[in-house]
Amino acid sequence: MIESIRIPKERVGVLKDPKVKKEIKEKLNTKISFEENSVLIEGEGLEAYQAKNIVKAIGRGFAPVRAFRLFNDEEVMEIIELQYGDKKNERVKSRVIGSKGRMREEIELNSKASISVYGKTICIIGTYQQIKSAKEAIEMLIKGAEHKTVYNFLQRL
Repeated sequence: MIESIRIPKERVGVLKDPKVKKEIKEKLNTKISFEENSVLIEGEGLEAYQAKNIVKAIGRGFAPVRAFRLFNDEEVMEIIELQYGDKKNERVKSRVIGSKGRMREEIELNSKASISVYGKTICIIGTYQQIKSAKEAIEMLIKGAEHKTVYNFLQRL
């Protein structure tokens, strides 16, 4: 089976790295090829599904080492689509990232999930419970909660 995934052009180079391609190919018994900004994944079953998710994660801004968390069957990726106009999207993304990336780091540290803020999405990789905790903190920020309130929430995790 061959699956085609579109990713942003600026992220294709990350997947073309021979080390990244080799790791995906060896661990998941799949083949990756490229057509402009589409990634073609050739494989079967669960391995092809995992490769597809890893490609999506890299396309959504995750570094390969973070996307490779998806090799673990217990970890998944959730994508939060931002639904606002560009100015409000930028404000929401800024709130989630925080000053010098501190808010994002705090969410990652306390929830143990990995977070990527890229384009019109916020993506989370982790176990079900890790994603649930990180998503709750992110939704608090999206709804306008003060950073201090979110820090207090995270400290209770």
